[in-house]
Order: sequence, then C-alpha cells, then structure tokens
Amino acid sequence: MAAVLTAATLLTAGCGDGKPPREARSTSAARHPATRPPSGQATSGTFNSTDIGWIQLMIAMDDQATLLLNLAPGHSSDAGVEKWAEPVATAYRDELVQLRELLARAGVPDTNPHQGHDMPGMVTDDELRTIKGTKGAAFDALFLAAMREHLDQAAKIARAQRSAGADPAAKKLATSVEKTSLTWRARLP
Repeated sequence: MAAVLTAATLLTAGCGDGKPPREARSTSAARHPATRPPSGQATSGTFNSTDIGWIQLMIAMDDQATLLLNLAPGHSSDAGVEKWAEPVATAYRDELVQLRELLARAGVPDTNPHQGHDMPGMVTDDELRTIKGTKGAAFDALFLAAMREHLDQAAKIARAQRSAGADPAAKKLATSVEKTSLTWRARLP
C-alpha cells in the first residue's frame, strides 16, 4: 500500500510523466555529499519507500525554493514580499538540515532523483533564470506565483507522507511541513 501511495504521490507531483528530463541542473548531492556509503536501502528499519521518496522530493523542492527566496532582497519592489521571504528562507534552510539528517539516518545517499524534472511545486532552473532577470512588480508577480505553487504542493505531499509514511520522525516533520506551508501560504503577500 505504501508503494502504491508513493507512486501516486510522485506521479501527482509530475515525476514519471513520460517526458524526457530537461537539461540537468546542479544537484543537492554536489553541495551536500552523502554522509554514509550509498546503499539505497534504509538501515534503521523504520523507513519505508514513502518516507524516502518524500524526503528526497522535499529536499529537491526546498533547495530550489531557497534559491528563489534568496532573490527577494534586491529584486522585489514590495517590502511585504521581502519581509515575508526572509524568515521563510531561514526556515527552509533549517528544514533542509532536518531532511538531510533523516536521509542520512536512513542510509540513503543525498542525490537528487528529481533532477531535470518539471513538476508542480518545483521551481525549475529555467524559472529561476527568468525570475532572476526581473525586478520590481514583474519579479513580485513571478515570485509569488512560484511560491504559491510550491507551498500548495509541499502541503499536499506532506499530507500524503503523514498517511503512508512509517518513520515517526519523518511523519512528525511532515506534520510540521504541512502546517508551516499552509501558514506561509495564508500569509503570502
């Protein structure tokens, strides 16, 4: 059942849509090498495939969203957008540490199986380049649309993780991700 829910979640997220991956983007693995030997299998016995899939997807999504959030200062013309983005970026950096700790505890290498995928909630490299090339109201419109989509998808897949995941720490983090995503979405300027 967990494998079926994982596949459904990932298909909903846009993976496995039959489209070839776009140009490769830098991976989180290049920035954060695995702390354990690659095994691909959970070593603690508490992780299932849903846990691993969710952790890897959230790392990929949060890595890209953090890059976007870091653009707000200097690009936005709305003080509210900058004020909103700063604590969200800080929280994402903290969340990424927690996600990577879970991945290491599971004994899974920190690679990005979603590299080159264009999925709901994932800020693509092309989108980042486009948004980075804008300022003022144009930046704000693109930034807010991308963050809205990201937050909606993060809450959706966190809900699926809470239902089908097995690891208590991963499920606890998913509860936090869902709650904070909905809160930040509600406070989005």
